[in-house]
Amino acid sequence: MQINILPAGAGLSWLREGMRLFGRQPIGLPAMVVLYLMMLIVPALLPVIGIAISGVLAPFASVGLLGACRDVAEGRMPTPLAFSQPFRPTPARAQMLQLGIINAILLLVVATLAALLGPEPAGGEAPQSLHEVPLPALLLQVLLYLPVMALMWFAPVLTGWHGIAPAKAMFGSVVACWRNLGAMLVFGVAAGVLTLGVSVAAVMLLTSLISSRDVLSIVMAPLALVLMTIVQASLYPMYRAVFVDTAREAP
Repeated sequence: MQINILPAGAGLSWLREGMRLFGRQPIGLPAMVVLYLMMLIVPALLPVIGIAISGVLAPFASVGLLGACRDVAEGRMPTPLAFSQPFRPTPARAQMLQLGIINAILLLVVATLAALLGPEPAGGEAPQSLHEVPLPALLLQVLLYLPVMALMWFAPVLTGWHGIAPAKAMFGSVVACWRNLGAMLVFGVAAGVLTLGVSVAAVMLLTSLISSRDVLSIVMAPLALVLMTIVQASLYPMYRAVFVDTAREAP
């Protein structure tokens, strides 16, 4: 695999491409994102082992969602069959499983370190939602997760589509992120500004029309899904721009 070094402005191009992909399939692509989230969230609800199962499934879910985005880019309707592809009996499946186990171990390490190093929760009670997590604890978790994010950003697609061993795929992911740090930062900032800006504007508009917070949450849910779909869809053009397979095309 050849890793391209792109200008910082490429981050904006990836986000625009994500919008175009969403525009081609404004219903089908969000449905694929819902399936992706279900693969990660439902196992995580299980006590004790939930986070480990979710970590193992994460590479499979990522490759499945990228496959759905590739279908849209090539003019095909995305279907749930994209998520079955990584589970097919191929040599890459065993490597994907290894990658998932490594990911699960890293997530457990991050969770353990965050619990040991983070501040004690107020009142001794664990927070029940993200809004209740103290800012220092949240920043610590983000800081601890950044290395794992760099390792796993491109590793699933490198292993799942190109048969690269997990260790080499994680190394390639880190190198690709580092060489394109400027573009990655621009993409992250642009995605954050888009998500936050649209969300705040929508809330300000809707609060003048809707008094119930529960109803407001229900109305905002589709908008949140649209924004998440655009960001997730941007990862496919990002992968296509950063990597060039000089040996063969992805299946």
